[in-house]
Amino acid sequence: MVDIWNAIFYYPILNIVVIAYHFLWDNLGLAIIAIAIIFRLILLPLMKKQTEMTKKMSSLKPQLQELQTKYKNNPQKLSQEQMKLYQKVGYNPLGCLVTFLPQLLILSVLIQVIRNVTNGSLDGIYPFVSNWINNGMGITINAEFLIWDLTRSYNDVANEFGRLSTISLFYLLLCVLVGFSQYLMSKFTQIMQDPLAFSTAKEEKKKSKKDGEPLSPEELQKKMMNSFMLILPFSTVFIAISAPSALSLYWIVQSLMLVFQYVILDWDKTKEGFQNLLTIYKDKKKNKS
Repeated sequence: MVDIWNAIFYYPILNIVVIAYHFLWDNLGLAIIAIAIIFRLILLPLMKKQTEMTKKMSSLKPQLQELQTKYKNNPQKLSQEQMKLYQKVGYNPLGCLVTFLPQLLILSVLIQVIRNVTNGSLDGIYPFVSNWINNGMGITINAEFLIWDLTRSYNDVANEFGRLSTISLFYLLLCVLVGFSQYLMSKFTQIMQDPLAFSTAKEEKKKSKKDGEPLSPEELQKKMMNSFMLILPFSTVFIAISAPSALSLYWIVQSLMLVFQYVILDWDKTKEGFQNLLTIYKDKKKNKS
């Protein structure tokens, strides 16, 4: 089973990373950035399908609300009518797995590759790659990128130089950027999925507080999503603190690339989302003054 995993997934990606490293002036940081961009572009068709389905589901929102009102006392009938509506647009509840699983697979392989490359373990390099790069004499990876040694984590550096030393803080900054990019990606995705929600969220929140009414299921779901959007970045920062900095660099780039993908796939909705953000910013500024 391990041999199959290596032959189909691990070895090809390992060799792609090494080839990218060679092409990009023996710079591991640039190679990781390039790999993150390449794999995000490979996943673009799947992202396009997901975006199209999200659009279709958004168009069903008024009809779904009508069904919920009409069959609020008949959950079984409501479920049947909802399924009919979903079938009309070709929605498959398991369709998200088609997009999620390849991303999870690529990430898990890349984590393994990055860990091994930064540890100097290059078992699995194809002979023709080794001959082409270094005449079969073996390949040495230089892990220095800007001010970071990509083989080291914040914990490693902090244990050697102290947690608040200048060099340690630079490594911590990279970990914090991982969390920030994750939060930015989650927030941006949420806005793109429902741009109008952000223009009405503040008014609904005030109204709910004023009336003293309990939160609706939709509002509870939004609160849970907002909590998850905070928990995920903090969890990622926690992992990044003890992981090689190479992994942090990959996470940052792939999160920013996801935002870029949404912009490419749905520019009109992206523009609408940015307009809503600008409106929120102006409202906050007006309230402060």
